[in-house]
Amino acid sequence: MSTKRKRIWPVVLAVIVALIALAIYLFNWNMLRGPIAQRVSDKLGRPFAITGDLHVRLGWTPTITAEGLTLANAPWSKTPTMATLQKLEFDLPLKPLLHQEIQLPRVVLTAPDVTLEQNAQGQNNWTFDQLTSSPAASKASAPAVKLGQVNVDHGHVHYLDAEGSDIHAAVSTRNGLQGADAAIDVAAKGAFRKLGFNVSATGGGVLDLRSADQPYPLAASGTVGQTRFSAKGTVTNPQKPGVLSLNFNLSGQSLAQLFPILKLPLPATPPYRLAGHLQHENQVWQLQRFNGQVGSSDIGGDFAVDLAPKTKMITADLSSRRVDLADFSGFIGARAESGQPAPPKGDRILPDNPFSVEKINIANADVKFKGAQIVNASLPLDNVQAHLLLNDGVLKLDPLNLGVAGGHVVATLSLDSTATPLKTAVDAAASRLQLTQLVPELGKSKEASAGLVGGKARLDMQGNSVAAMLGSANGNVAVIMDGGQISKLLMRLTNLDIANLVPILFTGDKPVPVRCMVADLGATHGDATIKTLILDTDKQVVTGSGHVNFRDERLDMALKTNPKDISLVAFRGPIEITGTFKKPSVRPSLPQPVGRAAVAVGLALISPPLALLPLVDIGTAKDTPCGQLMQQASAHATQTPATAHPAAH
Repeated sequence: MSTKRKRIWPVVLAVIVALIALAIYLFNWNMLRGPIAQRVSDKLGRPFAITGDLHVRLGWTPTITAEGLTLANAPWSKTPTMATLQKLEFDLPLKPLLHQEIQLPRVVLTAPDVTLEQNAQGQNNWTFDQLTSSPAASKASAPAVKLGQVNVDHGHVHYLDAEGSDIHAAVSTRNGLQGADAAIDVAAKGAFRKLGFNVSATGGGVLDLRSADQPYPLAASGTVGQTRFSAKGTVTNPQKPGVLSLNFNLSGQSLAQLFPILKLPLPATPPYRLAGHLQHENQVWQLQRFNGQVGSSDIGGDFAVDLAPKTKMITADLSSRRVDLADFSGFIGARAESGQPAPPKGDRILPDNPFSVEKINIANADVKFKGAQIVNASLPLDNVQAHLLLNDGVLKLDPLNLGVAGGHVVATLSLDSTATPLKTAVDAAASRLQLTQLVPELGKSKEASAGLVGGKARLDMQGNSVAAMLGSANGNVAVIMDGGQISKLLMRLTNLDIANLVPILFTGDKPVPVRCMVADLGATHGDATIKTLILDTDKQVVTGSGHVNFRDERLDMALKTNPKDISLVAFRGPIEITGTFKKPSVRPSLPQPVGRAAVAVGLALISPPLALLPLVDIGTAKDTPCGQLMQQASAHATQTPATAHPAAH
């Protein structure tokens, strides 16, 4: 009897195991869809459902398949579903579960469709409040998960935000189910912040993401608006996806077109191209050792943006061998955002394109710049050094040092964008500018080469464009020139001296040596009044008066000569310089007889030379002609009427 029982037990056990196996095999796994979905819903705080079949293929490494997975969107979204997955299949070894470890050596996602969305309040649908409310408890209870081969077949991601972004991206692994090293391909099209978006990217296999010591390869290229880019490098530490190291190339029609993409306050420029090394870690983006071309100007150095502060912080150390100022005229509103020149409206020449207050306030900055050669149509510049500080909407350029016409200019500028309209202050001083470099037409004669120009300026302004600022200017401008030359024709015209004018017209205009020139202008609400204008030569003293109105861009000046010699036909009539900045007019102030037609012909050739003089300081040494003139003027001013010398009769 006992022997029979011993023989029956193995059979019974085998039958029980077989029945259990049969029960498991015949078990309707779909009965677990509800409990599983409820558990996921509770964890994520959003409805989750498995609408298709749930199936388990048994073994020491079971294969689990679920079809028709859906996840609801955030409550604020107009789109009810955040994600759908046609089919999920993964292998789940049983042995690691005994050690509270989940290993998924193979995962296959078929036709995943995910919507990523961010609203105007900054909320996004990929942050789950239920998970973030108790992160410590979630981490403590969640077992470790180790991924193996992950394959994506016909994936789709849709990105939306309140700034006008609407991007559709196709995502798949290049080699499908073949091999664990299948690369991830992404092809995205649509709009990014209302700009056309077309980008393709390739990454390494998902297995490469598991190691903190193995950089993850990444390459991307495409266009955003009219901006083209390409980048190739690595995610330095796949366990920290924000740590990037990429070589990049960037090009476009204007740097200003990067503003809606990167939110960086860059000026309108001609077409540009940049190349360098991009690093990103801890919310700091760095362009290291970059170089490039903006129009005909070269530019290079280091550039960094720190996104951690409430207001992003830009730091840069830039240099250039050759800068064409026309390429960066967007700084003063002379270019549209597209990079094309923006001429002033109507019959004006001062830039009237408004500054972007939004750009000035969107970031703080600390930027240093050095330029060896500065190309400018009107003034020869070199050796520029500038330090720009931008803090809470207040911009300071301190100092701005540059070589001008063989001399030196030091200036400071401040611009307060927190005021309405903008408030600007300029303080400039210069020394020893060479006249022949300022006005090359004077030639290289001894007298011309000896001319030095200098002066100071202090202006306070308001307005959101260069035209508005100068049109509101208050302050003073003082200019002094020691030595140099001026046109003999201009000297005669200011005195309407026909006897001496006729030989000039027929034999040619000869330069007249200048002993000294002094000009002092005071500006009130954009109207610059000539307080003093004296030009002293060996034979004449020219005085000037009038106004230069920057508000209306009009001239109202008069130049008059007091000759030191005697001409038989001198009418003492000054010439008037009137009209607009764009179309100045030079003419005698008194009605002229018919015989003076030749004078009228000569007047058409004249333009006011004083408008070309910059602000610099040469000093007033007593042994210079200007020093002597200053002493004479000072002595004359202190004379009383009783002691003054009588006029000669």
